[in-house]
Amino acid sequence: MKFFSPIDIRFRDLDALAHVNNVVYLTYVEQARVRYFDIIFGARHNWDEWGVLLARTEINYIQPLLFKDDAKCGMRCTKIGSKSMEFEFKIFRTIDGQDIEVANGINVLVCFNHTDNKSIEVPEFWKNAVVDYEDHL
Repeated sequence: MKFFSPIDIRFRDLDALAHVNNVVYLTYVEQARVRYFDIIFGARHNWDEWGVLLARTEINYIQPLLFKDDAKCGMRCTKIGSKSMEFEFKIFRTIDGQDIEVANGINVLVCFNHTDNKSIEVPEFWKNAVVDYEDHL
């Protein structure tokens, strides 16, 4: 993975056991995905015309994240279909300079025109931008 987004763990993210609550991990992934798209498509992208909907998410929890952990989320596109894109993500905490994987999973995003309220083909400029950015596609 070449894209990583820092995670700022807030006190409100914690559960009763002082771990980051399991649903909050998906918020971290969402924030990483937005930053990934900003790099690939630019911050001024028209999301109403060329947007996405989260169609599927899977997550595997390996270790807990704790308050004040130095954490980050890595993300990469693994597949581009006709109307969807699949992304792999990994969440790490860094201890003594070593990245330790604490969670991983996938997101499937369906391309969607929010103005017309219908799914759309993956725009060609998206395919080109993602392939240009990713080393493995």
